[in-house]
Amino acid sequence: MRISAYHSPARHHRNRAGRIATLLGILWALPLTLVGAVLIMLPTLLLRGRIDVVTQPTPALLVRGRLADLLLEYHPFGAMCAMAIGHIVIAQRQGLTARILTHELAHVRQAAHWGFVFPVVYIAASVWALLHGKDAYWSNHFEIAARRAEQES
Repeated sequence: MRISAYHSPARHHRNRAGRIATLLGILWALPLTLVGAVLIMLPTLLLRGRIDVVTQPTPALLVRGRLADLLLEYHPFGAMCAMAIGHIVIAQRQGLTARILTHELAHVRQAAHWGFVFPVVYIAASVWALLHGKDAYWSNHFEIAARRAEQES
């Protein structure tokens, strides 16, 4: 005999609304995700990299491998541990922590919110910080929000 938990109709609708919102976010950020898939995910697979599916708290594909390590080490803006492109998180094979993943998943949620214009608004936030005499990375609104997500997890 299988016993399942009863879910009130209101809770069921909230869950459905959450799933719909998640799906819309994935579709809205799909152009970015496709760029990440073509430039990083597929070549990483061809070079025997690894792709994992992250489902909570935000759906994403986690890409790791030799190519990802090289991209992150020699990134034009400086070496980094991980980065997000749409719903793809590119991470080093060594050193990925829960904190770093939480940070990058915050960027995935930002991409789901802003869609394909996210790179433009992210750069605009860096320019805004520079114009106000602040650091382009540390004072970027999106980075501040991602660091806040790290602390809240």
